[in-house]
Amino acid sequence: MNYAVIGKGKTGSHVISLLQKQGAIFEVFDSKNQATAKKLKSFDVAICFVNGPVFESLIPALIEARIPVITGATGFEWSQKLNSLVRDGKCKWIKASNFSIGMNLIHKMISDTLSKAKRLFNEYDFDIHEVHHTKKMDAPSGTAIKWQEWTQEHFPITSERTGDVVGDHTITLKTGNERITLRHEALDRSIFASGALKACDLLSEIDFGISDFEELTLKKLLN
Repeated sequence: MNYAVIGKGKTGSHVISLLQKQGAIFEVFDSKNQATAKKLKSFDVAICFVNGPVFESLIPALIEARIPVITGATGFEWSQKLNSLVRDGKCKWIKASNFSIGMNLIHKMISDTLSKAKRLFNEYDFDIHEVHHTKKMDAPSGTAIKWQEWTQEHFPITSERTGDVVGDHTITLKTGNERITLRHEALDRSIFASGALKACDLLSEIDFGISDFEELTLKKLLN
């Protein structure tokens, strides 16, 4: 497989490192080597880790190139209109707020158990706290928002930016006399790079349009 790696920031650099170790064929695109539709057409897949505004500027070229896309773009609002554009363009995209495989266990725990809190408790409260490095611009994180969606509840999400924290998310369920806490801490960004490469293997199993990595891997690995 011939990879186009778009973005060589904190996670993109780990993707590059893994591809080098595998002896894979790839090219890196950034501000000095811009990704155009003409260039991208010669690749089998694009792995894209950039911020929201940059990703938005790349969308026309990605669709025109009809290249499969794996993206962990942050601070980007996904819409049904974009999904229609990708589907009509006969493209396959896989997106994720977090490419950690371990996040599938969290998804299962929250969706199957914590989301049932209203069946078990008369009074309860949820809250989520997420911590990331100081260069992360979006807050709350996409992962924290996903966690909230999985509970099917609306409650406060607090954010903290400090040091070089890769990613630390905690959800707490509080009742009158109990506190239940579930935490996921990413210790190394290579877990996101590994997940993105695993996502490439899922492209043959999906239809045209935008698919969610968490949903795909949850179905494949845990069911």
